[in-house]
Amino acid sequence: MIDGSTTSGRHSVDAIVERLAELPGKADLFNPYAGFDAEIEDADAPATRCRNLQRYLAGMADRGVSDLWLGEAPSRFGARRTGVPFTGDGRLADLSQRLGVVPPLARATRETLPTRESGTSREIWNAMPASLPLFWNAVLFHPHRGVLPLRNRTPTWTEIAAHREVLAMIVAIFAPRRILCIGRVAQRAADGLGIPATYVRHPAQGGAVRFRAGVAAFLDNRPPAAAPPSLSRP
Repeated sequence: MIDGSTTSGRHSVDAIVERLAELPGKADLFNPYAGFDAEIEDADAPATRCRNLQRYLAGMADRGVSDLWLGEAPSRFGARRTGVPFTGDGRLADLSQRLGVVPPLARATRETLPTRESGTSREIWNAMPASLPLFWNAVLFHPHRGVLPLRNRTPTWTEIAAHREVLAMIVAIFAPRRILCIGRVAQRAADGLGIPATYVRHPAQGGAVRFRAGVAAFLDNRPPAAAPPSLSRP
């Protein structure tokens, strides 16, 4: 455990956020910590997302982390907008309250009406235990189809490798005792980190029932049900 209130702890958290802001995006890989969508937000949106992530990580450091829940990549409704993994605009107040973050984590977009939540995010929040796990993704940028910037796509292994340095920093700072890998992409990213990792079915594309069962087994420290070896669905 690290103390997020200490200089060394905050410096480490800051280093993660700074590294993410420095990593290059691409035409089909949106960096929410450096870029902004002029249609829905202003030029200060990346700075807001960086502050949100820094405050989230510092808040988790103050609490201590036992489990890391590792996903695939941000959706167009989640960290692409807020900067916090698995957290859309509508979850910012809830997460702020749970962490005791004052003032609350801020919206980066100009829109004031509630926005849609991805099915994956909803399933993850519904399955979350009382003791908050640390949320993270194999890729922290939003992978999308080039001509359709808000349509999600699966990140490539090259993109996962480029973000593995930041994942290793997270593991070194927070020292989680185990990782819940939400899908095959997360499982691949967690390989070799030296921490017990459990695969659960990604809740997208009809996997919600198996995802819930896998999380329940993980939280109860039961062996997960056998999963097919195919990597066709992350």
